[in-house]
Amino acid sequence: MNSETVPILGAVIIQSALGLTVFLANPRRKSNQCFLLLSFSAVGWLAALYFGSTTTNLTIVTLCIREASAAGLLILATFNLLRLSIRETSGTWGTILNRSRVWIALTVAMIGFCQTKFFLVGAQLVHRVGTTAPEPVYGSGVYVYALWFAAAIITLVITCSRDLRTASGGVRAELAFILIGAVSVMAFTLLLSFLLEYFFGPSRAIWFAPFRIIIFSLVIAYGIATRKILEVGFFLRRAMAYVLVVVYLLVLYGFVWWLTFNVFAPLLPSKSTSLAHIVAALVVAFAMAPARGLSQRLADRLFVGTRRIDFQATMNQATAILKSVTTLRELLERFAGTIAQAVGTDRVLILLAQKEVYAQHHPPPTRESRIDLSKDHPLLTYLRTSGQPIVLDELDRIRPTPEVHRVIAQMRHLNLAVGMGIFARDQLEGVMLLGPRLSGRIYGSVEQNALQVLCGQLAVAIENAELFTEVQNAKIYNETLLENLTTGVIAAGIDERITVFNSEAGQITELNSRDILDHAIDELPEVLRNTLRDTLRTGESQENNDLVLRFDDRGVIVRASTSIFRGEDRQVLGALMVLTDITALKRLELQIRRSDRLASLGTLSAGMAHEIKNPLVSIKTFAQLLPERYHDSDFRETFSNLIGHEIDRIDSLVNQLLRFARPTKPHLKPMHVHDVLEKSLLLIGHRLYEKDIKLIRSWEANVDTIRADADQLEQVFLNFFINAMDAMKRGGELSVRTQIRTDEEWVAAITHSNGQSQDVLRITIRDTGEGIRGEDIPHVFDPFFSTKDYGTGLGLSVVHGIIQEHGGQIEVESELKKGTAFHILLPLVRFDCEVAAA
Repeated sequence: MNSETVPILGAVIIQSALGLTVFLANPRRKSNQCFLLLSFSAVGWLAALYFGSTTTNLTIVTLCIREASAAGLLILATFNLLRLSIRETSGTWGTILNRSRVWIALTVAMIGFCQTKFFLVGAQLVHRVGTTAPEPVYGSGVYVYALWFAAAIITLVITCSRDLRTASGGVRAELAFILIGAVSVMAFTLLLSFLLEYFFGPSRAIWFAPFRIIIFSLVIAYGIATRKILEVGFFLRRAMAYVLVVVYLLVLYGFVWWLTFNVFAPLLPSKSTSLAHIVAALVVAFAMAPARGLSQRLADRLFVGTRRIDFQATMNQATAILKSVTTLRELLERFAGTIAQAVGTDRVLILLAQKEVYAQHHPPPTRESRIDLSKDHPLLTYLRTSGQPIVLDELDRIRPTPEVHRVIAQMRHLNLAVGMGIFARDQLEGVMLLGPRLSGRIYGSVEQNALQVLCGQLAVAIENAELFTEVQNAKIYNETLLENLTTGVIAAGIDERITVFNSEAGQITELNSRDILDHAIDELPEVLRNTLRDTLRTGESQENNDLVLRFDDRGVIVRASTSIFRGEDRQVLGALMVLTDITALKRLELQIRRSDRLASLGTLSAGMAHEIKNPLVSIKTFAQLLPERYHDSDFRETFSNLIGHEIDRIDSLVNQLLRFARPTKPHLKPMHVHDVLEKSLLLIGHRLYEKDIKLIRSWEANVDTIRADADQLEQVFLNFFINAMDAMKRGGELSVRTQIRTDEEWVAAITHSNGQSQDVLRITIRDTGEGIRGEDIPHVFDPFFSTKDYGTGLGLSVVHGIIQEHGGQIEVESELKKGTAFHILLPLVRFDCEVAAA
């Protein structure tokens, strides 16, 4: 094997490995199968060159030349098949071969033509300086071969260019890489023809000839096999940048080496060459970084017409959007506009996670155009599992799985080109879907990387926008709530400046909220100002204070409550005042009291008339009969007794009325309630026995000391006991129970009336009698109201007055056929020592 055949053998090995690698990268695509055929055709051409250059047997040389010529025709034919397989993505092999039938037929004919002497007569040995090499002896048919070869190349260029104009996405990119490969071969051929022969000579320049097909195959293989394919413009810029930096560094290295060698050759003759290499290497090492930036700028200027994403400008716009706190809808609209402009598409959809689906938020959905994806949708599942963007052009470049098939079908159904996940804290919070680019170009790795960064920025911006939207909604909600409250609300900060003043507060105080907000509380009416200031300074809440606001011609009664509100760190932020206009309520209360007094007066008058009329009728009747029966001694005696009885009855009635109207003031002193109860029960013990009523005592109160009048309490208890016995007829159960109660609603009213105690002694007297009707319970303490067939109806009225004089109250609960319970509530006083001393 001579030195000239070594590059040819290396090219055969590289070409074979390249074809198998591309085929194994994705055996599903027909374009990879065509590329494998192209590689085998190129291997045949390289093998023919190899064997033809390593032998002096003219017969073998002739055979190798014929086979190399046929392999060249096969390369063009398989190149056309490769073009069709890329363009016809959904076509079958039958369709592709049918479209190539003319080309295949002509190729077969030309291969047969290459086997004739009309094309190749034979071969001859030519002696050159230092070597002997075989050369072909062509016949006149070689011009037909050359014409066919040129026509085939021109046809391929035209058809590829036509397909490139009509295609888009990955198909367009792959076709473009085929043309770039062809241009690269032509450039490499020119380089061989001029530069390499000039520097290395013809014998050495032939070493590089086989690598033309390697360069061509590498460019095509990148466009077909790689998943993250670059857009052709970026590929050209990057390739040109590398070429420029290599050329620059080589020129710099040669210049520094020459300069250093010439300077140090006279001084160090033996070491000048090594020193020149060291100095040149150091200079190149330091110049590499700036040379790369310079070469990139030069490449950008050379390919200024190619469309590419301006990453820096887009990031600046995204950062500006991120910094501007705005609503979610406005944020998505601005972000989508930025992305659409950056990548050149008119279709940008943004879906955000909700409870069950990822709902479309941009553009604002309509019934016809709404796109909502369930959380188990293939697109979302793929994004969650892979964490990488979904690019439709790249899905054909990975091994097929059922999941990939579903994703491809969904993206084509929705007319999508890219799906980007919006991740926040490793959770898929949303998805951005992009349509095809208007230019027909692919979403290359540069665009994908930029979009991933933008989606990361978008995730942060969405969180901020959602918080801002939530705050805005809460503000609107609170403002609407405040303005529609039927109570006035005033809030002031610790600096005593008003921060909240709703419309109801303005109506109550006759102030304008616009004139008083952010002003000092001195602008408020005096009573409100003082109450709010006291709460701010002392930190103590005030509840249900009835205040009177004086105006020129009227007064307004308000019920005011104040409280302090604090922040998360328990620091005082300000005070809140709630106002309720109770002027109408007070007027209504007065009217009700007046009506109650009139009703009670009517009841009292009717009762008095009824009770006094009965004895008067008896007296009148006997008085009318007296003249006729005056001499009847029995009549006179009966008349005398009757008059006395009826007068005593009227006197008793008047005394009861006097006690009701002007009850005797109790003589309060310390006493034990249990003792009074026991004495009262002893007095009715005989009647309980006669009526067969069971008595149950339950003294649960461990303290029973109060300030009271024992005689009046005894009257109260006896009245309740007698009423209970009358309600039970014969048989039943009378229960008397004492308890201590605290912190209940009815306790507050009692403790305010007697400030010595916070506890209440509750005495419950319960019977199992007939009970009281629900509509009668509110009237049981009214004078002359009674459910009995006898009696005046003043007993419970007098009892109620006595309990009120003792600072207590009475509660009633009753149910028909089950019984009645009266709860007597009296302030409890704990001073056992004082009671013992008394």
